[in-house]
Amino acid sequence: MLRLLLCLYSGLLLAPANAQVVYPPEFDGSQSAVYKTIGDMKLKLWMFTPLAHKPESDSRPAVIFFFGGGWRSGSPAQFESQCRYLASRGMVAVTADYRVASRHGVKANACVEDCKSAVRWLRSNAATLGIDPERICAAGGSAGGHTACCTALIEGMDATEEDQAVSSVPNALALFNPAVMIAPLADFDVSGFDEAKFLDIASRTGVPPEQISPIHHVRSGMPATIIFHGKADSTVPYATVEEFTQRMQAAGNRCELSGFEGAPHGFFNAARGRDAANRERATQWNLRTLLQLDRFLASLGWLDDQSTVRIVDNDNVAFRGHLDNSFQKFAVEKTGHVAFLGGSITEMDGYRPRVSAWLEARFPETKFTFTNAGISSTCSNTGAFRLERDVLSQGPVDLLFVEFAVNDDQDAGHSASACVQGMEGIVRHVRTFNPHADIVMTHFVNPGMLETLKAGKTILSASEHERVAQRYEVSSSYLSKEVSARIAKDSLTWDDFGGTHPGPIGNQLAADLATSILEAGWRGLTADSVSATPHAMPVMLQTSSFAGGQLLAGEVASIRDGWTFSEPDWNNIPGSKRDRFLNIPMLHASQPGATFDLEFTGSAVGLFVVAGPDAGQLQYQIDGEEVQTVDLFHRFSKGLHYPRTVMLARDLSPDKHRVTLTVSESQNEASQGNSARIIAFAVNAPTPTP
Repeated sequence: MLRLLLCLYSGLLLAPANAQVVYPPEFDGSQSAVYKTIGDMKLKLWMFTPLAHKPESDSRPAVIFFFGGGWRSGSPAQFESQCRYLASRGMVAVTADYRVASRHGVKANACVEDCKSAVRWLRSNAATLGIDPERICAAGGSAGGHTACCTALIEGMDATEEDQAVSSVPNALALFNPAVMIAPLADFDVSGFDEAKFLDIASRTGVPPEQISPIHHVRSGMPATIIFHGKADSTVPYATVEEFTQRMQAAGNRCELSGFEGAPHGFFNAARGRDAANRERATQWNLRTLLQLDRFLASLGWLDDQSTVRIVDNDNVAFRGHLDNSFQKFAVEKTGHVAFLGGSITEMDGYRPRVSAWLEARFPETKFTFTNAGISSTCSNTGAFRLERDVLSQGPVDLLFVEFAVNDDQDAGHSASACVQGMEGIVRHVRTFNPHADIVMTHFVNPGMLETLKAGKTILSASEHERVAQRYEVSSSYLSKEVSARIAKDSLTWDDFGGTHPGPIGNQLAADLATSILEAGWRGLTADSVSATPHAMPVMLQTSSFAGGQLLAGEVASIRDGWTFSEPDWNNIPGSKRDRFLNIPMLHASQPGATFDLEFTGSAVGLFVVAGPDAGQLQYQIDGEEVQTVDLFHRFSKGLHYPRTVMLARDLSPDKHRVTLTVSESQNEASQGNSARIIAFAVNAPTPTP
């Protein structure tokens, strides 16, 4: 049933953004009650109760939400998803109607009166409703955050016909971008909040604004408070809630402020924004506020600490889709294949062994197989082609960690399209092989990337990999942004992080962010409740992505003359070498004119080579078309036999093709020769289309 509720909550997050203004609202599974009658008008509230709640014997904590809308409009539907979630956590969750200008011709003072009446009604009927009268939280957004705050801080404005002996003051406050300062405050200047705005507010309050301006009434003895606010809020300036928080704390009250970078007014509402990226960001914000609210209520002793919100509370970590499958393998079947794919950052003893150790500690009875598929200097394109050889050959992957942002940037210098071709190819190929494979992506960082972020620009490789992650619902850690943000706040230095190849601090940070994704994805799951669910296979971002990548051994070539398939005589070849490329046969030649033919079936073809100080150039011709030249030399080749994949064609028809390659007489001006050493041919074989 918990999983059902979570699925229902997730569905609500994807509802249209205008759901919050539907009026009058209708809620399946709720109970409504009239809490106040004014003439022939009846004000209602809707209660969402826990499944196991027995009012006659239970005394549950309660939360009541008040919608936003500038005291002019709005709907109790705004907080439906929050109500349903908190009910699933054992609270009685309520969303209330109140009078507004557009429907009832009232001003803000009447809104405050109604919200006080709603809190008083809950407390008056606590025994019947199964509510603990000493554990009631008033919550709301914008104008609703203002009225919720007023139920605690503003004295008077009570409905005269109600029993004043029953307090309308809640025991806690949860405020979402609340208007806490609606009149000028002595010695406090709010940038961008000019006299005209205060005059407009004064025309809508119904009483002198100071009378219902919460910040003017801060004193000791106020309820524990949490505030969620966007730092880019242009409607209710962030500075106003900062000042309110400081005054509350100075008066001895518990008041927490959670600021969200780049978040506008109403950021906590689900599915805001016109494009997919903004919708995802809004959903992340929505869930993070819910997670923080859950933890706040747990800190009061109103909930246990087992939140079921699947989100990482970090601007730079995105939880997407689900990770149920890996949990099912590790917790139920007690076995699992975990693979790490990337460049030298993966190959080194860095974040990878830390994540592996964390998994073994998390599941001590599970038999893990860990595959280290990191190869220094390789990019996502090479990763897509060697995936089958280095990872899938070990069996279906249950959990894959992948990183290539740094190498796509500094080593390969890929275009946006090439970044997608590689990363989408990896993700799609893994899930074609095993539709249940869970994937976590990390975007590491180099100095150039930091400078790009500092200038307010976007890192090309990381942003394109993020596009892939979003399309395939792959969770990701934007480590580059996290490092940049911490450096800006003076809580980390680049030297402390350890550089492009992170040191202990940097690798631990990368591991912590990666495992925070796992913790979020497994939150609320148990061995009894989890079940394997295949991941969806969406339409490709690029039909040319290397989803069928494979490496063909050099011996499949038809040699005309001048080429040899054997281990090169490395002892007599200048330049440093890496052990992994020694003692293996490869196709090699050094004399201009050496030629071979290759027949293959696929939509792309390239050469996986080691290019040293003597790396030459090759002339090639595909299917008898125009002769072209590819340069094997790389700026890192000057002293090293550098592994790289050079592509000859990326977007062929997925048919049989023939390519002829010849060692050219020309060479890079920085090269010392004409040599070519081909480890394998990179071919994108045809793949089934879902």
